[in-house]
Amino acid sequence: MKRKMWGAAIIITVVVLCQGVPSRATDAAAEVVTVDRLATVGESVVLSCNNAAVNASPGVTEWSKDGKLVLRHNSTSTEKFVADSRLAIVNNSALQISNVSGSDEGVYLCNVMPSDIQEQNQHPIKLVLVSGPDAVSINITPAVVLLNGTYYTIQGSEVTYTCSSQSYPAQELSWVFEGLASKPLNVTSGNGTSLSFKKINIIPIDQGNYSCSARNPVSGKTVTSSIAMLVYYRPSRAPRCSSQTGNNASDLLLLCSWTGGYPEPTLQWKHDDEETPGDWQPVLSASAANASLDVTMSRTQLHDGQVLKCVGEHPAVLSRMELPCSVKLKAPYPEGEPMITGISKQNVTLTCQDKDARPPPKITWLRGVRQEEIVPSSKYIISQGEAVSTLVITNCSKESDEGFYFCRSENPVGVRELEVHLSIKSSAYNVGGLIGVVLAIVIVGSGGIIGAVVYLNRERIFLGHRVWSEERNDVLMLVDSDDDAPFEDDVSGLTSLTNGNATPVVNDQHTTRDDHEEPQVHDEEPQEKDIADT
Repeated sequence: MKRKMWGAAIIITVVVLCQGVPSRATDAAAEVVTVDRLATVGESVVLSCNNAAVNASPGVTEWSKDGKLVLRHNSTSTEKFVADSRLAIVNNSALQISNVSGSDEGVYLCNVMPSDIQEQNQHPIKLVLVSGPDAVSINITPAVVLLNGTYYTIQGSEVTYTCSSQSYPAQELSWVFEGLASKPLNVTSGNGTSLSFKKINIIPIDQGNYSCSARNPVSGKTVTSSIAMLVYYRPSRAPRCSSQTGNNASDLLLLCSWTGGYPEPTLQWKHDDEETPGDWQPVLSASAANASLDVTMSRTQLHDGQVLKCVGEHPAVLSRMELPCSVKLKAPYPEGEPMITGISKQNVTLTCQDKDARPPPKITWLRGVRQEEIVPSSKYIISQGEAVSTLVITNCSKESDEGFYFCRSENPVGVRELEVHLSIKSSAYNVGGLIGVVLAIVIVGSGGIIGAVVYLNRERIFLGHRVWSEERNDVLMLVDSDDDAPFEDDVSGLTSLTNGNATPVVNDQHTTRDDHEEPQVHDEEPQEKDIADT
């Protein structure tokens, strides 16, 4: 039984430190050596009696603590001077203390009798109680712990790192940082139960592994705990999205990207409900934890005026980023001249444009009742621009080129066609048209000349007599005569131009011989002046 107890004591992890401490003795040359014996709380410790003679069975063994007798043992019995059941003698002289506690610390001395031992070497044993550290606890604020135990915080935060542990006596704590591309760096160290440091305006290079170590200065026991710290930062811009026609003309390809952040965001496409506007529904199979998300939708899922938007989520962004990343769909509506006239043996150009369709449509040209697609060739030259398409028909002929053409505009929302009728005229038609233009110019010019002549002779034409504009001193006098007939004849001879024909001027005033009026004298000069001014 004694051997088993001794073996158990050896298994217990202990560290023995020896140091020489001067002590008073009867002989000035003698030196008392104190042996430090370490024990952890709760374990059992055995203190050997160094004063016992080798190969001798002592008669009486006495153990004292801090100069006070605590136990006496002889071959038949053990006498205790303190009420402590944890104390016992083993191997005839060694002192065993079970379930060590803080009150057991002190200096123990063994005294051995009989008196035939001429000289006893005093070897006091100093029992030092040590505990911990057993574990180190790490706390980082503000930070979020992921399921795998990794911490993350947001760029720009003010972060406090704290580690703590229990140890007796007081432990030594230290923080070490190891970045992804840097060597381990001692951040700070100190004594006590906890140790903290702070980082202001944390940045991505602060991402890495943080380790806190706790060391018992007496036992030398060291415990280390580490955590991985990530620094999240948001993209510098808002999500960007666009739409285009897929590999199939009836498929819509939605493109959304939100790059520049860490980690990559979660993206999702949503579309409005046609029956209940404003009710946004997620597009099936349209969510991915990636910086970009491409989704294909069929024509059966689309309608004119439909709005689709890309919604991004990122841990560094408190609210969802929904704007300005949205796409509004619009059905095709081709525009152009419905009737075109071409000249035989010359080129004619048909133009079709669709600027409002979203996504931009694919424009093709068809011909005839069967709407056969026109293939580009030397006869048909097709040019595609931004929402504009032109069809050039070279060396036109009435027999082969006259008829109906169709501009077909198609995008994933729908298909619409513009009908164009092409008429081919001979070159004589062109000459006749040119002659008509010339004649129109001649007629317009002649009308101008005739108008000028009429204007210059307006008095003569409308008043029926001549006014000599070059004789400014002549006076026009109206003379009343007793003979009315000549006057009436003159009046009846006046004519006016109506629609280019001479029309007699009818005098509504009838003058009789009985109606004589005295001649009135008029001031001719103002009248002459007025006429001249006209």
